[in-house]
Amino acid sequence: MPDAMQNGEILEQGGPSGAEKGTSLWKDAFHRLGKNRLALCGGIFLAFMVALSLATPWLAPYAYDAQDLKLGAASPSAGHWLGTDTLGRDQFTRILYGGRISLMVGFAATAVSLLVGVLYGAIAGYVGGRTDSVLMRIVDILYALPFTIFVVILMVFFGRNMMLLFLAIGAVQWLTMARIVRGQVLSLKQADFIDAAVVLGYSRRRIILRHIIPNVLGPVIVYTTLTIPNVMLLEAFLSFLGLGVQAPMSSWGVLIKEGADVMEEYPWLLLFPSIALSATLFALNFLGDGLRDALDPRAAKD
Repeated sequence: MPDAMQNGEILEQGGPSGAEKGTSLWKDAFHRLGKNRLALCGGIFLAFMVALSLATPWLAPYAYDAQDLKLGAASPSAGHWLGTDTLGRDQFTRILYGGRISLMVGFAATAVSLLVGVLYGAIAGYVGGRTDSVLMRIVDILYALPFTIFVVILMVFFGRNMMLLFLAIGAVQWLTMARIVRGQVLSLKQADFIDAAVVLGYSRRRIILRHIIPNVLGPVIVYTTLTIPNVMLLEAFLSFLGLGVQAPMSSWGVLIKEGADVMEEYPWLLLFPSIALSATLFALNFLGDGLRDALDPRAAKD
């Protein structure tokens, strides 16, 4: 009798009420991400910069094109926290508006590359065969082209405007995304749930959009956070060459170019936009590294 009671207690403890509750991959990932201080700080700083850029029209102390030629290039003061440029424009205001452009280009061009690269890689990896070979040879050919020169040619032949800048940069950033997604799909399409979807008669379109792509979001999210800094650097380089944002609008790349021309006489014109761009790039890289570690299934064993 005592043995029976003891067994009953064991069964009761092992029942549903005493069972350990499972957690999803995403909950575990967010829990691990919260423990990564650098990634957390990077995410907070990035959110702050995005909020600051959205609120720029209300926060900027001056209009972005307001000039004071009599003042000229003045060092930081109470009236102009980060000084003024050679045309007497407030540098703090220009950095705020420049951040809007740089972040908008970074996110918009990355969205273009994300849309094209994910769909392209998923189709190539799932369909396979000759289709996969043809699609990936196209990627190899495009890889052989010098990306920066390709973007410069697009900007020169089709004009310089913000929408073309998004498309031009996004058009050369999707190649690596396509390869990453294809590699994930090649290993994923052998899974049991894909075989079950095929047996149920689901179309290829439905399998790719509703079963394949949702299961490769982890690597896609990680690479997206690492693509945005590359896009912002490319935009800064194009602006440095004079092929980016046109006056009177500015981006961080434009401000860095203008500051580099007069850095010996007015060093603050180069220093402050460089700090803003560098800090944002560091935040994005820290967040990307943290997401990579958080979404790595092997980290769950630690």
